[in-house]
Amino acid sequence: MQYTPILSMPDTKDPYFISKSAGGLNPGIPRKTGSTLPFANCVFFALGAYAKHWGVWLPSTNAENLCDAAQKMGLPISQTPQLGALIVWAVGKVGNGADGAGHVGSVEKINADGSIVTAESGWNASKAFWTTTRKRGTDGNWGQRSTYRFLGFILPPEQSDTQLTHALREGDKGAEVELMQARLAAKGYMRRNEVDGDFGLITLGAVLAFQMKNGLTVDGICGPATRAKLT
Repeated sequence: MQYTPILSMPDTKDPYFISKSAGGLNPGIPRKTGSTLPFANCVFFALGAYAKHWGVWLPSTNAENLCDAAQKMGLPISQTPQLGALIVWAVGKVGNGADGAGHVGSVEKINADGSIVTAESGWNASKAFWTTTRKRGTDGNWGQRSTYRFLGFILPPEQSDTQLTHALREGDKGAEVELMQARLAAKGYMRRNEVDGDFGLITLGAVLAFQMKNGLTVDGICGPATRAKLT
């Protein structure tokens, strides 16, 4: 699927950014602010952007719940950005909308210096669409203000189709390690912020715990039997 970044206001007739109730495709709840488009709502825009890029609709929910919803759909969550991924933050306790609903944007460009350009909207925002250049920063929060907490990137669905093909062990690094970690995180053996593509001690402990729980040989190596249980 060809990737075309969204770096300017979508067309007013684009069905990905029109609600189902208005004849479009978007399952989210738009929030009108007097702009030409009704999606002044970060989730509504992000759902449309992700579906437009990848053909997959995430459920309409508070932004901070999107990582959990994505994992249930088999989509990996990463700490490393990719084009077309969604970047998600929480406010307060995840799942408690009363203390804040979080924020989400779409990664539309990755720069040579490691910064990213996100396309965003916001509930009750003064405008319906904007782009932001963000850097990870020492706090790991990708430039969002301190009341927000970075949760991760919801990767494109094509990453879910990647297969674990090699025996992975402590010291290994790369995309397969990150996929293994994402699957361990989805099953509750790792935290999302520990998914980094580096098979270190935390990952080793998660693999050992997973093997013990599932009656596998407890050797800390993600070989064929462990891979089969993870997929």
